[in-house]
This record gives sequence, C-alpha cells and structure tokens, in this order.
Amino acid sequence: MEGDQQTPYESVFTQWDSNSTVRTHPRRMLDEVEEGMTLFSAELMPCTTHPLVVAHGLDAVNELLTRRLYTYLDFTMILEQQYINPTLIRISENRTGVRFSEGMRRDAHFIYCDEAYHALNAVDLKHQVEACTATRSSITARPAFTATLRLAKRRLPRSIWPAVDLCFAIVSETLISGVLSSLPRDSTVVTAVRESIADHAVDERKHHAYFSRLAERFWPQLNSSEQRTLGPLFADFIVGFLRPDLTAYRQILHTMALQETDAEQILAESHPPAETTADIRRAARATVKLLERIGVLRDPFVADYFHRSGLIDDAVVNAAASREH
Repeated sequence: MEGDQQTPYESVFTQWDSNSTVRTHPRRMLDEVEEGMTLFSAELMPCTTHPLVVAHGLDAVNELLTRRLYTYLDFTMILEQQYINPTLIRISENRTGVRFSEGMRRDAHFIYCDEAYHALNAVDLKHQVEACTATRSSITARPAFTATLRLAKRRLPRSIWPAVDLCFAIVSETLISGVLSSLPRDSTVVTAVRESIADHAVDERKHHAYFSRLAERFWPQLNSSEQRTLGPLFADFIVGFLRPDLTAYRQILHTMALQETDAEQILAESHPPAETTADIRRAARATVKLLERIGVLRDPFVADYFHRSGLIDDAVVNAAASREH
C-alpha cells in the first residue's frame, strides 16, 4: 500500500557497499585476553559484583563474565539466523500479508546479509574465546525471547503469525540494547570483543531506520481488530527482550557450585524489580516513541496494556482514553 503512505520510501542502504561491516570491516581476532581485562562488561551483569560472588575471587568473576559473553553470542546467532532472517525473506518475497514497496523489499536483502554476517561473527568470536581460555560454553537455556514469541503465537491463529513476526522484528531491530550501546565503550573489556560488538552496532543503526519506516507502512494496513490483537504483543516483546534472562543467569551461577539459596539471593538482590522496570523503560524509550508515533498506543486497551507492563506513564493512557470518548 505504498501509494497510500504520506511519504515515499527512501532507502537507507544507498552506501551499503562502502558502509556495511560485511563489506568493509576486518575479521576481529582474539589472540589473548589482555592482562587485567575481561570478556564482558561487569556493569551489564550486576551479579558479578555481589559479595557472595566476589568472595569466590577474581578468577571466578572472570569466568562468569566469559560465560555471559557466550550467552550474548548465542543470543545473537539464534536471533539473527532463526528469527530475523526468515522474516526478511518473507518481506523480500512479498509473503507477509501486507504490502511493501519494491525498494523496501529489495533493502531486506541488504539486512539479510548483515544479519547473517552478525551471526557468523558471533560463532567465530565464541570459538576464538574457547580457544584462548579454559572456559567452555555450557549454558543450554534458550534466550528468553524465544519463549515470549512462542507463547504469543500459541494464543493466536496461524494465519496471523506473519504479522506477529513483523511486530517481533520491529521490536528487535529498534530497541537500543545496553550491550550494543555501552559495551564498546567499556575499556575494561578486551579489544576484540569491543570491536566486534561495535561493528554490529554500526549496522544496527541503519536497521533501526529501516524497521522504523517498515512499521510506518505496516501498521496503517491493519484493521482495528488486527491492531488491537497485535498491539499488546509489542509490549510483551519489549519486556521479553530487555528483562534480565534469569534462567540463563541461574545456569551461569550454578557453574560456581553455589548453594541454591545463595544463587537465588544473588539474582534477587542483583535485579530488584523496581530497578529492572526502570531500566527496561529507559532502554525501550526509542521503540515506544516509534509505536506511539505510528498509532499503536491510540487504542486505550493497548495503551493500558503498555502501562501495566511498566512502559508508559498515565499521560499516554489518559490521552488514548480521551480520544476514544
């Protein structure tokens, strides 16, 4: 329905050959872990500063951070290969149930290449870390977002699943994660890891712009019933991506042979609910603003759902309610 949009689609990939990391950046090599540095940012894994963890010594803390890197790299590989790229294929082949312009479908191919490269880099870096440390990847928990999407689809008819996948991809590609935004600036993390994640962030800025424009064209094509069905899923996906993955963290802590009660205490005290909600809301700000702009939060039912999820304040809910009356 490109002709029905107020503005024509303008590609964000006109300089892809000279800007994308797959075409321009070297392979990041990890020959050794520099003295006094870690493989992941301690600020992004609060439990590593908990007294019950610190008491086990620096080597134990560094091992936990290495395992946290592994979960992040697995997260990246699984997300890009199993979830985002299949959706990009459907966009490129015009099989989403909504209409996108030829230019938007063509640009999906650029992102497909980027995401495949990000998955490859994640696997490559993981193998390099295993080769130069004594820590092997042993966490078996699937990323938490996979359960969130599976539950969403279980409640809905299969005919609407392609639209669910589009909502999921919009959230994934417009959120600004703490890892992508802050880890490359953490000088305590080894250079190869910081550079690899910084490369990923370069591409994701363009993906954010693309999926923002895709959302602008996707949402108006849905009828009011479809919008009310899909709107709350955006909140579920935001929270599913941003809340601490306690299942994975629990497995990481168990590698230290901690008592069960100690592990649960560490998790509870490292991720207090009020602080976690505030962190999620802060990280989701750009995505929520996009959703508000395209009209997702105009429906009072959807706005109330976002409010109960901790993502918006009373003013947005009241504005939606006043429009209805």
